Amino acid sequence: MSGTLLDLARDYEGEASGLPVWKRDRRALLRSARLFRRMVGNREAADPGRITITWTMFIDIPQRWCLRHGYRAVPGPDGYIIRRGDETPILAGPGDTLLWDGERITLARKR
Repeated sequence: MSGTLLDLARDYEGEASGLPVWKRDRRALLRSARLFRRMVGNREAADPGRITITWTMFIDIPQRWCLRHGYRAVPGPDGYIIRRGDETPILAGPGDTLLWDGERITLARKR
């Protein structure tokens, strides 16, 4: 289903870019596309035990997921820098999966 919503968002964004700026439809299409992208990201973050970072995800989705587990996630050059206290920072990028074991976040790199 996530592919369907993302495809719909891309279609709306493409259609909006072809419309003259003064058309109200353009704003409505872009608003709808953002909503579809937000829905996909929220669904991907719904599992408290894991989240896979994707390019289509809004920045705040992984940030909120990490915050639920006591970590701070800040956007970095190639993804996110995830840290809690004096633990070694985790560098996670698109395709990587963050796993919560009940005590710590660990990283499963994309294959």
